[in-house]
Amino acid sequence: MTLRCNLTLMFLTLLPGLAGPSVYAQGNVPEIDDSYHFKYWQPSPYNIAYNEWWYFNLYDEKNNIQAIFTYQVADPADLSGQGGGDLTAVVYQPNQTVTESDLYPLSSFTASYSSANVTLGPNKISVKGANLYLLTGATMDGRLSWELSYERQAPSWFAGDHIDVGPPSWEQMSWLLYMPRAKVSGTLTVDGHAYKVECSGYHDHNWGQWNFASVVWNWAQYSQPGLTFDLGDFTGNPNGRASLDVLGKRVVFSASQYKLVHTKWAFDSIDNLSYPIQSVFTAENDDVTVRIVMNAQSTDPLATGPPPSLVIYEQTCHFKGTVTVQSKWFPIETSFEGDGFKEYTATSAP
Repeated sequence: MTLRCNLTLMFLTLLPGLAGPSVYAQGNVPEIDDSYHFKYWQPSPYNIAYNEWWYFNLYDEKNNIQAIFTYQVADPADLSGQGGGDLTAVVYQPNQTVTESDLYPLSSFTASYSSANVTLGPNKISVKGANLYLLTGATMDGRLSWELSYERQAPSWFAGDHIDVGPPSWEQMSWLLYMPRAKVSGTLTVDGHAYKVECSGYHDHNWGQWNFASVVWNWAQYSQPGLTFDLGDFTGNPNGRASLDVLGKRVVFSASQYKLVHTKWAFDSIDNLSYPIQSVFTAENDDVTVRIVMNAQSTDPLATGPPPSLVIYEQTCHFKGTVTVQSKWFPIETSFEGDGFKEYTATSAP
């Protein structure tokens, strides 16, 4: 992080409602909050629309690769007769992006109600402690496999519980950022080539009931030592939120306090949709203002089913931003720049 003036401690003392620097306690969100949640949503006539997933990513500058892994279950009560699990893995390489999505029967899915121990066929999330997870998996065709440890390195943020995400009152989502920044190490194998990974990563968790064909969102995530930025914006919905954490001091912006403007676009001819390749985020909360320009580097459209269905444009992204705190005497500005991830979602036409 580049400081335009060497006043980090003063910056921390001036954040609204935060008095002075403090030591970050990594146990600020208990590990049970990252566990399975389905039983707490029963009984409900809308559980046919229940979804829950644990998402992980990594950004490895040394090997010049990025990756995402999602362990998901949909309609776990099998009310539709089509409930099941899905393992999605994407690896972005300089010359090729490998995308895999494997479906599993419900009998292949298990999850704990006390921690994030999840099994999806041979793929597992194994909790080794409140701050350490082991992620293992392989795609059915053998193109991708991984054995990675994720160690939490930034304060967790429980962004929202039962957030209203659609016009019907039953459409609600919970969102937990358990590891806004993580130290990732281990092995990622792509088409027989094994990468030794030592880099940063991220893990969050979503669950609830909503219509996958109509609830659309923008999401973004960036981290560096001592700083994390996270955005969960619901298109046409006032319940989005964003957060900036600097050395354990968090500022949260409601949807009325930020703007997200997509300034450059590209066209997906397969799904007949446009998607942003540059976005500008601005926010203001009391004495704190933020401006971030996000430029997509690579884009992978992940369709959730046949049209009409949700298309998730998963993007690696370059972030460049500033944070300004207005003190009693003069503004303090902090600039940052680096790589992360973002998503844009839209519904494909029939």
